[in-house]
Amino acid sequence: MNVKAYLYVNALSSLGSRMDLIACSALIFTFEHSAYWLTAFFVMRQVGGMLFSPFAGMLADRLDRRKAMIASDFGAGLAVLAILIFPNPFVVITAAFLKGMLYTLFHISFQSSLPQMFGSGQLIKINGLTVRLESIVGIVGFALGGFLTDHFGYSLVIACNAASFIFSALMLTRIRWESTITRQVNAAAGASGGAASTGLASTLNYLRTQPILLAISILALFESISTAAHNYGLPFLADQLLAGDATLHGVMWSAMSVGALGGSYLASRLRIPLVTGVLTVSLLTAVVVTFAFAGTDQWIVVLLLAGAGVFAGSAQVYRSTILQQADNQIRGRVMGIQGLLSRMGFFIGFVAAPPLAISFGLFKMMVLAQGLFILGVICLFSYVKLRKQ
Repeated sequence: MNVKAYLYVNALSSLGSRMDLIACSALIFTFEHSAYWLTAFFVMRQVGGMLFSPFAGMLADRLDRRKAMIASDFGAGLAVLAILIFPNPFVVITAAFLKGMLYTLFHISFQSSLPQMFGSGQLIKINGLTVRLESIVGIVGFALGGFLTDHFGYSLVIACNAASFIFSALMLTRIRWESTITRQVNAAAGASGGAASTGLASTLNYLRTQPILLAISILALFESISTAAHNYGLPFLADQLLAGDATLHGVMWSAMSVGALGGSYLASRLRIPLVTGVLTVSLLTAVVVTFAFAGTDQWIVVLLLAGAGVFAGSAQVYRSTILQQADNQIRGRVMGIQGLLSRMGFFIGFVAAPPLAISFGLFKMMVLAQGLFILGVICLFSYVKLRKQ
């Protein structure tokens, strides 16, 4: 199987996951105290990934990354099948926690493997392609999941998701790349041999010697807080603009996904320095999202959100390419730290956004969240510039 073709198989698996999110939500609504279980479902997905991120990074550096991806896909497929066989709230919540863990291991292993799969010279194009595929999946997945759940029931959708994970794992068994890490650990990681060289301390030592990687990792915390804020705020914004119309909320998400599709295409073709690119588009994302929440005309808001999606998609391409430049022996752990900070940011954002919106209003809440993101961007990249001097 062609290695590049696997990117499309992976996108199919992501499509199944988005459809599954709708189907599991429909299943949860059949339970008693459904609001409680739905909250627990989303929280456990985040907690599983957040707790496991550092360990996933270590495993991605210690194990054959291809085999780690295969094990993750098979495990996720079995976790989804368990929901189908035992459709009760405790199994759904446990499966959500396990999927959060396994997705983290898969994602870190996958992203860490791209330089070996395609070569360093192709990274920005490949990252652009992966972001475009994810954007298409985002446009199609939720709508398709809702349609199939409404017309055929949640069982079919959940079964399709399980099949997509298992199909992805089977396809991975048919392709090969250099996925086993050599046992040499870069001296920049502060390694002196032994188990300490593979731990959190060595990763932090390595990041201190690589200011741009450190900045990108910490930036994930601020970015995720801002993303959680606008994720929380979008349904309320839609209700303000067109009360009682859920369609507008879906259109907003689709607009951002369409924008990200275009942004990933532009980022993979523009010849600008990666650091300049990620700095510029991160700032523009925060500014345009803030303007969108200040809008009063629904179509202007949708256009602004599409523009924010362009910058967010570009930022994702640049960030992934920068992180993949970490030394191969420690790349997984670097991405594990970044993943941990990202999950923490989402957790903080989703916890802080509701009381801030109640106390200050939706727009001021968004100004605070995006202002924090802008401040983080300026401080972190000022640090990078100072370290280079």
